Amino acid sequence: MAPVVDVATRRIVASVRDLVGEPAQRAIGLSGSGLSRLWIGQELHRRVQQDLVATEPGYRAEVHAEAELEVDGWTVVISGRADGVVFDGDRVLRVDEIKTLHFAVDLRNLYAEERLERFRHQARIYAWMLSRTTPPPEVRLILVDIVTTEERDETVQWSAESVEAWLRSQIHRLVTAERDRAQRIERLREAASRLPFPHPERRPVQERIAEAVEGALTEGRHLLLQAPTGCGKTAAVLHPALRSAMAAGHRLVYLTAKTLQQKIAVDTVRAMQDDLFTSLQLRAKGKMCANTEMICHEEFCPYAREYGLKLVRSQLLPSLLDAQRHQDPDRVFEAARAHEVCPFEVSLELLEHSDVVVCDYNYVFDPTIGLGALLGQGALRDAVLVIDEAHNLVDRGREYYSPDLGVDLCRRAAAFLATRDNEVFRSLASLVEEVAELVRRTVDEAFDDGPPGDRLVAFRESDVAELRIAFDAAMLEYFLYKRERDLWMADDPVMDLFLAVARFHRVLGLGGDEFVHLATREPDGADRIRILCLDASRFLGEILDQSAGAVAMSATLEPFDFYRTLLGFDARLTDCLGVPSPFPEANRLVLCIDDVDTTWRRRSEYHDAVATWIARLAPPARNALVLFPSYAYLDAVRDRIPPTEHRLVAQQPGATDASQRDILEMLANGRPHLVLAVLGGIFAEGVDYPGRMLSEVIVVSPGLPQFNADRELLKAYYQETYGHGFSYAYLVPGMTRVIQAAGRLLRSDEDRGVIVLVGRRFTDARYARLLPDDWTAGDVSSLVRSDPVGSVAAFFADDV
Repeated sequence: MAPVVDVATRRIVASVRDLVGEPAQRAIGLSGSGLSRLWIGQELHRRVQQDLVATEPGYRAEVHAEAELEVDGWTVVISGRADGVVFDGDRVLRVDEIKTLHFAVDLRNLYAEERLERFRHQARIYAWMLSRTTPPPEVRLILVDIVTTEERDETVQWSAESVEAWLRSQIHRLVTAERDRAQRIERLREAASRLPFPHPERRPVQERIAEAVEGALTEGRHLLLQAPTGCGKTAAVLHPALRSAMAAGHRLVYLTAKTLQQKIAVDTVRAMQDDLFTSLQLRAKGKMCANTEMICHEEFCPYAREYGLKLVRSQLLPSLLDAQRHQDPDRVFEAARAHEVCPFEVSLELLEHSDVVVCDYNYVFDPTIGLGALLGQGALRDAVLVIDEAHNLVDRGREYYSPDLGVDLCRRAAAFLATRDNEVFRSLASLVEEVAELVRRTVDEAFDDGPPGDRLVAFRESDVAELRIAFDAAMLEYFLYKRERDLWMADDPVMDLFLAVARFHRVLGLGGDEFVHLATREPDGADRIRILCLDASRFLGEILDQSAGAVAMSATLEPFDFYRTLLGFDARLTDCLGVPSPFPEANRLVLCIDDVDTTWRRRSEYHDAVATWIARLAPPARNALVLFPSYAYLDAVRDRIPPTEHRLVAQQPGATDASQRDILEMLANGRPHLVLAVLGGIFAEGVDYPGRMLSEVIVVSPGLPQFNADRELLKAYYQETYGHGFSYAYLVPGMTRVIQAAGRLLRSDEDRGVIVLVGRRFTDARYARLLPDDWTAGDVSSLVRSDPVGSVAAFFADDV
């Protein structure tokens, strides 16, 4: 828990960990304290306690302790759990504090003695809390090596007077920090009243959105907001959300699914900044690496070596904070590189100094790198979340909790280890083979020589846990070996397998009906075992519940029940608002071509017809974007499109941001283009086509997700759990892609364009009910025209 310091009543409630405080220096690299190391430390900690309870009379583990004292007019309540206590009746004979370390590294680094002294203070406090008798109980610090499990004991000297003196100093530290925090909150509260709207005036639709956002956050509720692309919802949400957050002294975190979507948020934030608050844009770790290869270890990377010391000597953080109110990743990168410190770590250091953070979903919802891991437990309690393009979070959330282990990864690790012959590599090779054998055995038992595919299985956590413990210990020896021989590489298959095992074990321990275990037999022999998360709402909901408030917005959040449920929003605490398009209906023409069948079974019969329609409907002298549900469908139609005046450009699988920019530049050069792309891809969502860059969007077929075993498992789960199998698994996600794609077209009052829906399923009532009301006016048959080509020509003829 975080300490509670009430200046008005002069009362402090704190845990022992709060009083001991956090380490002063950061260390980069897996020899430090990552999530994996934390886990093995906890496991060894538990085993030491079990051994002591079993062998020593009167020994009890995890003993609750609580004490109250007066310090310079402050009432202080301290609580915690002592690792181990030896009792003789009611009398305390000894108090143990157990810590797990890697002796070869942690007892020799620059901050080893400082860290040990912190451990000693923790043990002394528990002794003081549990017994004020004479003679005082013995205090023992037990250190356990996480590689060898060697134990070292140390008797810790203490007295009540020395503990109380030390506590007094820590209480003053907490009080000073709380007063600084109160002053910051007061500054933010005053600044909130002066926060400018980022544009000269508000549109009526923005006023309506702002009222809903402010009302929800003020009342401690969440909001699901559906608003059309281009209506100004970013500014309409950010202004009241930031004002509410600042007034409460909270941080605002703006989350996006893609980096390219962050620009409009950053521009909006900066337009309101006016020296009133601080802000930070977090970029992905890979894009913030200044080294020649991304190897995060102090012994290899010069930007990680002596990171903490160089950060203090350079005074880089104060320099950055004094120089500008907004921390741009490019400027942070250059400044950090100039002082030879890790740019990504510097950006994380800036996090706690920022009132507004713009970043990827990962930084909140990924369980391994979320704000809780970066800023400590309770970090979200003081954060207001704004989730952009929130429809993407359903699948992203499931991906965070769907790990796998495959023999391919084991083979790569084994091949690498076979290049050297020493004990460290032999130990790891044995463990790699155990992982591979676990995968092979599980798949073989599931299939019994059957054809490739997927089979439901059940994994035993104990099997993976034992491997995890052994792997963690072996990896620490591996890091020492690599450090001694300067053996580092950006692509380390052993590291990849180690992280995969750790993630697999972590998710396996979560349990729950929302997971299924699968054995997957591939035709090429690359067998895998998988944990498939069918529903991440429990985990997303826990994060949302921790936050100070959340606004999820998108142009496609209907049906609201679907997104509210699968994103984990509490129906009792969540408001929903959908606002219509503010743009003139005359600026948009929506058509449906219903004489072709685009279902998977029959689409090949209509490839030529679809290609012909694309050529006939492509607007003369204008750009058009044609979107398909898959690359296979795109490729099948592309070569059949008759020649037009347009230059044909197709999205390639794995298209990068750079390739996207190249095509966007083509669209702006004046020559008409016909861009073929896929629904849900980088050209269909989260990208702007300003001005006349785009005049028509042709959507070929509803973008239903691909039919496969995973999707069928989702369908069955959704049917059993929510009563909406096909709708939740296929229909809603597919139609969301369609509406998102069409939203690229109209983004201002001046924009005009045509939306063409190709495929008779769009007129099916199940699909049509998910189309926007202002497209159909309640009658989907109105989209079917006797002369669609003439209708398009007439529409653009009016565009002078």
